[in-house]
Amino acid sequence: MKTLAIQSFYTLLSVLSLALGLGGCGSKNEEQPLIPYAPVNLSINITNQEYAKLRNLNGAVTIPVKGPAGDGGVRGVIVVQQSAGVYLAFERNCPYRPLDACALVSLDRSGLFMRDSCCNSQFDLKGQITGGPTPRPLKQYSTSLQGSLLNITN
Repeated sequence: MKTLAIQSFYTLLSVLSLALGLGGCGSKNEEQPLIPYAPVNLSINITNQEYAKLRNLNGAVTIPVKGPAGDGGVRGVIVVQQSAGVYLAFERNCPYRPLDACALVSLDRSGLFMRDSCCNSQFDLKGQITGGPTPRPLKQYSTSLQGSLLNITN
């Protein structure tokens, strides 16, 4: 119940900021709304074939939002193997104008970086800004590896 109240608060705050013109098409230095809260509570078995890319250094996979509770973030999660046994997980909702329908971060075809084709913001595989108008890096989630089970939470 508390999660629903928090999510409702952030939704209301986001709508108000748009109504007041804070989320408009202005410059990079204007205050941008925060990505709305959404629960993240995922467990993936990294030995499953669908996650085979996570067996390689800098290998990455995209996980869509799952279930009616939306337990995969606002727009899904990107998981990257940073080093052996160390994984990073990022929200796919771009931090630049996150309320725009097209604010979706994806892996570039090269697999060397992530980008939002809507605003052309680019991020390295550690979620840091490498280009574009975004003022913030990607929102990062906690990860923990237990055997072959990778848990991703916020």
